[in-house]
Amino acid sequence: MNETWKLTIWGVRGSFPVPDPDFLRYGGNTSCLSLDRGDTLVVLDAGSGLAALGDRMVREGRRRVDILLSHLHLDHVMGLFPFAPRYDRRCEIHLYGRPGFAGELTHLIGSSLWPVDLADDRAHILFHEVWDGKPFLLAEGAAPGLRVTAMEGNHPGGCCYYRLEGGGRSLVYALDCELSGDMAPRLTDFARGTGLLVWDASLAAGDRKPGWGHSTWEEGLSLGRAAGAERVLMTHYAREHTDVFLHSQELLAGQADSRCIFAKEGTVIEL
Repeated sequence: MNETWKLTIWGVRGSFPVPDPDFLRYGGNTSCLSLDRGDTLVVLDAGSGLAALGDRMVREGRRRVDILLSHLHLDHVMGLFPFAPRYDRRCEIHLYGRPGFAGELTHLIGSSLWPVDLADDRAHILFHEVWDGKPFLLAEGAAPGLRVTAMEGNHPGGCCYYRLEGGGRSLVYALDCELSGDMAPRLTDFARGTGLLVWDASLAAGDRKPGWGHSTWEEGLSLGRAAGAERVLMTHYAREHTDVFLHSQELLAGQADSRCIFAKEGTVIEL
């Protein structure tokens, strides 16, 4: 049975938030997207954009959320610090990440760096380790039919990409990705036939930085075509890429391939 997925964009930046007038059109918060299936709310990464999502959850009375973390670099987890549901004893927060992430995250969000330890949260927090190539259901009873598969990525310190499938829909989330070695063919297979490929468009075409673990929108479109993806969503923009620059790139990408979308905070995409 087909269903509707609503993907909301809460943060589009890499490295660090950009609170500046030249970044208002596309947004200045770091990476965070939410997938709403009605009875299930799934979050992809916990960048600074997560704070606004948490406020909405409080207003709407939502008590459960599942957060898939690609890795623990600060731009992908800083939104957990002010995340309002952490401080509500009625809430249940499921965190997913690479093996060993729970200890690292608990140390990061600890009393030496933040007033409230993750371990002392009022909300009920559960940690789930994900393994390369091993599918799992998002959480028992929470999202029947939603299958998630993780893939080990190519980024300094390690990261993972996610493929979500269910109800006749699919999405692949592949941020912080460098297409070196055998990554391109492996990721092409991983994203085969997906409805939406969420892509790391951090770098400009003439500014590639080998070993940095990032990519360009041109590489994303090429991989999306090879995988037969229906649409490719560009995000994780470099903090120096202004609205003017991103608009110029969006026009070029649209001329190259109509399946390309440039992420803007607040946009809702239906799958």
